[in-house]
Parts: sequence; C-alpha cells; structure tokens
Amino acid sequence: MLVRLTKKFADALDGIDLSQWHVGEIVAVSRHEAALLIAEGWAEPDHEGAADVGLSNDPLEAQRTPRSTDALRRIRADMDEQSHAEQERRRLEDRIREELHDARAKTIPEEPPRKNDIPER
Repeated sequence: MLVRLTKKFADALDGIDLSQWHVGEIVAVSRHEAALLIAEGWAEPDHEGAADVGLSNDPLEAQRTPRSTDALRRIRADMDEQSHAEQERRRLEDRIREELHDARAKTIPEEPPRKNDIPER
C-alpha cells in the first residue's frame, strides 16, 4: 500500500523501519504497516499514482537506494556470479584434496594364501 509520510519523529515506529525515508515521500508498505502509520498520524494514504513510489525532492535519494528493476537485476547477476565463483573455487579445492589423497595412498598387493589358511578336506 502506498502512503505519504506526513510526520517523522524517529527512524522507526513499532518495528517499521523509516530510516531511509523523509517527510513528504511516498512509501510502499504492507497494509498493516500503512494502517499503523496512518493511525499514529505519521502518514496519509496516497492515491495520486504509483509512478512516484520512492521518489523525493532530495537529489541524493537516487544515490542512496537503487529503485529500478535494472539495478536489481544487476545486483542479482552479481550475486549469481559471486556464487558461481565460490562453487568453482570449492571444486578446485576438492580436486586438489583428492589428488593429494591419491598421491599419499598406498596400494597393498594381494598376497597368495598361506598354507595354514587353506582349509583341509
């Protein structure tokens, strides 16, 4: 639900983090959070349009928080790339460990059975 902050006395209200928002900004919150903010007099419902969500008059706002889906896609791609790099590193570590294990392994030749070990008929 979209609400416009009308007052802000602290960075949080009953567990709702408002630290990144300023008075006059339009904020997307859950219905429960919106009802609480409105009941406390900190916000009012915003019915003017969803195009302004997250926008403010503050020129530094765009630098503080990425708002576009492109930015989120880039972040997701970076996270995936980082995850794949970690997996490759782990695979390399596993191969090195296995090679070291194989290099230290000793092959025990099979011995012919001894005379005492053969059961008599």
